[in-house]
Amino acid sequence: MRVVSTDQLIEKLEVDVYPITLIKFLLNKRKILSYFSKAAEENFELRGPKYKINQEDCQECKRKIDDGVECRQHTSISRVMQADKVLFDLDTKTYFYMNEIFRMVGNRLVIVYCPHPKLIVGSINDSKVRRIRPITIEDPALTVLPNFKTIQFISSDLMDQHLKCWFNEEFSIITIPNDRNSTNWCLVSNK
Repeated sequence: MRVVSTDQLIEKLEVDVYPITLIKFLLNKRKILSYFSKAAEENFELRGPKYKINQEDCQECKRKIDDGVECRQHTSISRVMQADKVLFDLDTKTYFYMNEIFRMVGNRLVIVYCPHPKLIVGSINDSKVRRIRPITIEDPALTVLPNFKTIQFISSDLMDQHLKCWFNEEFSIITIPNDRNSTNWCLVSNK
């Protein structure tokens, strides 16, 4: 089995994307694409808090103002809106920047935040490893994404490879190809 270092792959592309973000995209490709599809539906309805591009009305951001940070959702929104150079998947028309995977779907911005697995508390299981958090922003102030410099790649070329990246102090994660649309994973010792 030939294993490709996701760190080295991203280094070659010279883009600011965390390796685990690319791994999580491969692990959750169907689910992420379903978020985009649902947001495209005419009868799509936002549930939960209604986030806007500007965080001035966000109660969570107001609570964190003394710490000098935004809430998790507005951190992702700010990253996306202020990014200069992003990774772009030609297969799925999806953008990647830092921990975020995103796409404009009509007048909605769908961002999928990929928490790093080093934050996992307790036992490690499939659900915790694959964990992602989508948010959808519908804001009249947002009609198009910024004009990014894009570095292009084709995700289907990665679906049949074994990609590896740092998982936590003890382990690295390796993707295990299933088919063109799904991937499993395993952990290998760092020591």
